Amino acid sequence: MDAPGSRSAECTRVEAVTGQGGVTLHTWTEGPEGPFVVWLVLGLEGAGRPPYPGLTRALHAAGFVTAGMHVRGTGLSSGPRGDVTDFALALSDYRLYLEHLQSRFARIFLLGQSAGAAFALELAASTAVALAGIVLVNPAWRLTRTRGMGPSLGDYGRYAANCLFRRSVPTVDMNANPGAIAFPPDREEAEAMRRDPTVVRWFSIRALLGLRRVMRRCGRNIARAKAPLLLVQGAHDALVDPASYEALLRLAAVEDKGLIVAPAGGHGSSAVESSVEPIVRWLVAHKSSG
Repeated sequence: MDAPGSRSAECTRVEAVTGQGGVTLHTWTEGPEGPFVVWLVLGLEGAGRPPYPGLTRALHAAGFVTAGMHVRGTGLSSGPRGDVTDFALALSDYRLYLEHLQSRFARIFLLGQSAGAAFALELAASTAVALAGIVLVNPAWRLTRTRGMGPSLGDYGRYAANCLFRRSVPTVDMNANPGAIAFPPDREEAEAMRRDPTVVRWFSIRALLGLRRVMRRCGRNIARAKAPLLLVQGAHDALVDPASYEALLRLAAVEDKGLIVAPAGGHGSSAVESSVEPIVRWLVAHKSSG
């Protein structure tokens, strides 16, 4: 018998999917069999274990399958770590996996946090797949300068040099100083990520420029997305501009849209894990709508 709160390996189904150029993408599904899936869309760091265990347990109890994928060069997928020759290849991994889920599930929800939210919006704006709903947690669109969660002034000079001469070399540490993060759950999560060998820390300039383009398209993409939308704002998130949530809501063209605040949430997974009940309630309400 599993320990309380653990995940059973028996309900985890790991699958390798082949992306463009022959890369092997690590993908997984968890939970009960059924027509409803929530894809937990990750950013470029990757992680050895599926995210949000509390939310995942609640989703399984509510009849949802959860799914995930490591984009090329991250987590357990193949490809150069922290670099991609053409960022369109990374985006093709996300689109390929969405098509893969479409072949298996009748109703697909996307849930992304931070950069994962930006990728979820990129998918929602460009796919012909009719999505059942999108949950965006602390979407990385308009960011603020925060100690421990972004480049220092000295870093910018090195980035400029790398942009000219070393665009393909992973030279940027995206988790350089987690001890400086003020909000304890975010600090502890960043420190745990440094200890996880599957998490990518070092990125090339061209990979980060590709990511930045996706982040900057959040406003455009939310105006094009047609699925019901839920925004989740971590009350203690020091990285995302708080005014960006209302701005995104105004840009969203769909009528079915809303915003909730996670009082105990920071920028990271605490915003998800402290909002499990309202997120699951929203997803359940949209199982058969649309």
